[in-house]
Amino acid sequence: YVLKGWVYLRPGSKLTIQPGTVIKGDKDTKASLIVEPGATLIAQGNANNPIVFTSAQAIGQRRPGDWGGLIICGKARNNINNDMQIEGGPKTHHGGTDDDDNSGIISYVRVEFAGYPFAKDKEINGITFGSVGRGTQIDHLQVSYSNDDSYEWFGGSVNCKYLVAYNGWDDEFDTDNGFSGHVQFCLSVRDPKIADVSQSNGFESDNNADGAVI
Repeated sequence: YVLKGWVYLRPGSKLTIQPGTVIKGDKDTKASLIVEPGATLIAQGNANNPIVFTSAQAIGQRRPGDWGGLIICGKARNNINNDMQIEGGPKTHHGGTDDDDNSGIISYVRVEFAGYPFAKDKEINGITFGSVGRGTQIDHLQVSYSNDDSYEWFGGSVNCKYLVAYNGWDDEFDTDNGFSGHVQFCLSVRDPKIADVSQSNGFESDNNADGAVI
């Protein structure tokens, strides 16, 4: 399958992606898949048949930032009045009061050559989580050659385990805005020649950037 443009999974909708599926993101339109609060993504691969999101460019011509990335948004808490616009350009808002919210299953999934700098400090990451609740199953993921963070969480309570970050540009694992979930069993492999001007961290944790008490 070829993904073109920003494709939104609207509230109440459900998308199931079969094991072994390959989805290629279009470079010209900076394709991204955006799961909005109230929508459900079932992307459950397995060890022998992972689900792969990659660049639509020919093999050998794929580069970091060829396409946008995977964005998952939910209704769990964040510390910006429980209502934030997701980073990277999409208009989707995320947040609420349901820390048990369920956005689906993402398991045995690879995301490659993603990460789009929409504006300074407003990038789409390899995989972005916005207020995702702990009812969501997240495990056995690999993000390779991301043009920004490999993984970033904005608020939310989702628990994630068995995550691989390979040769990313910016941070490997980045949490913001009151993220309260658990992140376990992570592996990072870096190229020492690749780093963002803001410095690239294995794990970066921030709170409310403007310092307001909310």
